Amino acid sequence: MKIKLLSITLLTIGLLSCGGTKDSASEETAVEEKADMSLISYVHGVMFSRQLKNQRLPFINPEDLIKDFSGFKENGIGEFNANDAIAQLREMAQRTENFATIEGADLENAKSIFSKLYFDDIKQSPIAKDIVFEKFEDGMLDFWNDGKTPSEDSINIFTDYMRNAVIKIGDTFLSENSKNEGVEVTASGLQYEVLQEGYGERPVDTSKVLAHYEGTLINGQKFDSSYDRGEPIEFPLNGVIAGWTEGLQLMKVGAKYKFYIPYNLGYGERGTRGIPPYSTLIFTVELKDIR
Repeated sequence: MKIKLLSITLLTIGLLSCGGTKDSASEETAVEEKADMSLISYVHGVMFSRQLKNQRLPFINPEDLIKDFSGFKENGIGEFNANDAIAQLREMAQRTENFATIEGADLENAKSIFSKLYFDDIKQSPIAKDIVFEKFEDGMLDFWNDGKTPSEDSINIFTDYMRNAVIKIGDTFLSENSKNEGVEVTASGLQYEVLQEGYGERPVDTSKVLAHYEGTLINGQKFDSSYDRGEPIEFPLNGVIAGWTEGLQLMKVGAKYKFYIPYNLGYGERGTRGIPPYSTLIFTVELKDIR
């Protein structure tokens, strides 16, 4: 079973097809206030609840999550690693027919892990520091219980705010990172750091190369790794994201670089599986061969 995190940034796109009518006069007032965090938090909650339903886990519901979130807000979630938590869930899923037969201690453990994963994901949202949690929870319950969806204006306000928040976080990260010793910046805005120099030739943009790599978001969340799969990957340089096409041409065979890639040189405004829209990306890449 593939355990899916409810990445709030990714959910922004998911809700755009929802449509919906205006739910209340208070929401109408909020719409007029272009950066009203109550409105933004409410839509945030609706999106979360919608994706929660799509998870189809009968033992997870907003009422229980809200109770758990209350405790987490007061006491924190302790020592918690999302990757380790997902590994635990996968192991339980394999033993319980994708949670269909889960019960007893496994059930309680799974519910606790999911609650912590969801809370951790919400707290890593680009707007986490400004979120009005009560409104977020209202949105969760309204969609879950009654299927209410915000107005198109509300959704547009939310998506605009989220987009700008994500871009600002990436820009701030890159600005600070560019000041670090050993980090170079190209004319395009690509940043790179030489971890190990190579030897021999450099590829050109039409080359096919063999490389090992690991990719993370700037919060450290890993989204892909050839190391985890146990073998390097072969690909044409003109068939990958612009940051890779440019960056690998800086490398000689045997080199290991770290690339910091702005969203416009990565997966842009659409994102891709596991990578939210407008994401700044970090890749560690070893160039093994030119084919």
